[in-house]
Amino acid sequence: MKKAVYKIVAALVSALLLMSMLSGCGKKNNPADTAEPASTSAPAGTAAPAEIEVESGRRDGERFEDVIVIEGMEETVQYQHVRNEALGFEIDFDYENLERRSEANRECFVSVYDLPNAPENYLEVTYRAEDADTVAASYTEALSRDYDLLTGTRELARAGSCIRIEASELKGTGRMADQLQVVYIIPAADGCRVAIEHYAIESAEGFGRRFSYILNTLTVIAWQGEAGLSDQQALAAVRNYCCIRNPELESIVSSGEYPSYWEVVSSSEQEIVVLFRSYTGAQIRYYVDRATGNTHVTEFVPGITAGEQRTDESFNVRDYLGRNPSPAPSRDITGPWQTASMVYDADGSMRPEYYVWFTDTEIIYGHIKDGQSSFDHSDPISGFKEISAGIFRIQAEGANSVHYTYQTSETDPDIMEYYETWNENDFPSMYRGGASLSRVP
Repeated sequence: MKKAVYKIVAALVSALLLMSMLSGCGKKNNPADTAEPASTSAPAGTAAPAEIEVESGRRDGERFEDVIVIEGMEETVQYQHVRNEALGFEIDFDYENLERRSEANRECFVSVYDLPNAPENYLEVTYRAEDADTVAASYTEALSRDYDLLTGTRELARAGSCIRIEASELKGTGRMADQLQVVYIIPAADGCRVAIEHYAIESAEGFGRRFSYILNTLTVIAWQGEAGLSDQQALAAVRNYCCIRNPELESIVSSGEYPSYWEVVSSSEQEIVVLFRSYTGAQIRYYVDRATGNTHVTEFVPGITAGEQRTDESFNVRDYLGRNPSPAPSRDITGPWQTASMVYDADGSMRPEYYVWFTDTEIIYGHIKDGQSSFDHSDPISGFKEISAGIFRIQAEGANSVHYTYQTSETDPDIMEYYETWNENDFPSMYRGGASLSRVP
């Protein structure tokens, strides 16, 4: 009798599960339908440009309800629609678990449970004017320094095929990183859209899964980006770029000791050419695409080079619009500083691994040789504050997504201690003496 009842109950349960599955297939607007990554081992560059999809008809900010599956359990999710014509996409995000942070060049969706200025779990979407293969190559180069990458393709429900780059395993170790990121480059006729998932390893089944659902709601729409750059905008942005690369440049130019200046030497509907006449005598020209801001550089040194020669330097001037290249507001942290770690040159001489300058937007790393400063790289500042009188805390994120903090030593204002974390509770275990800074006398 018991066996018969058990069989009847089992049959009923199976029937109910089947009915539930069939009814779930008929739900509308459900991003869960293809939430699992359809990643393959195909090389990057195989994704075709997305066609402009039929627009959703939802208004920016409109809210609605849907059902997803997290850790094997159904969950009713409150979604909010985002329509960003400046960046050319629509997307729906889970507003109860994520906060929307809109910026001129990106949309970012940040965990409401993380520290506001040091989030571990967030999804960001940007527009890039370059083709998808070029963008994928740049991310691959940057991430491969610290990660063993998995590269393939994924089919997004509303945006089609995209290039997928997963950075989860620390380079050469076979060990998973504490912080994971996955980059999706979605090709389109007007460039591409880039979505990057950032999440802690323990959140892979939580936020990692949520982000997967959200990406399946991403729809490419016609890009209605910013109007073309004016000559004055290009000139100001190039000047900012030069001064950020060489923090001493402003004072050299303003001193008038050496003839040095910037000027627009050519302007058309498509391109603006800005000349920088360096104090060294070199003539450096910046060729700016008026529509996209993409810029390449040539150099001509009279009497040394035979005309202009294109360099391998390129950037987007829109990244430098409105930036203030002058030092950070407090004179207490003006540079240069130098790292405690030292390196040897080929001639056997020893020098700091890096010299460091702080601006109000970036931490600049470079070198000083024979009194001349040169730029190596910079990291954007994510947080800056004076936590007590004369004690400054500067937080930044490196190109490999390492979150780090410089903080004034409480016993010596000429020392900036380095912690490879944004979380103050982890400072004791994440202190790195070699990366700490001392003020250059």
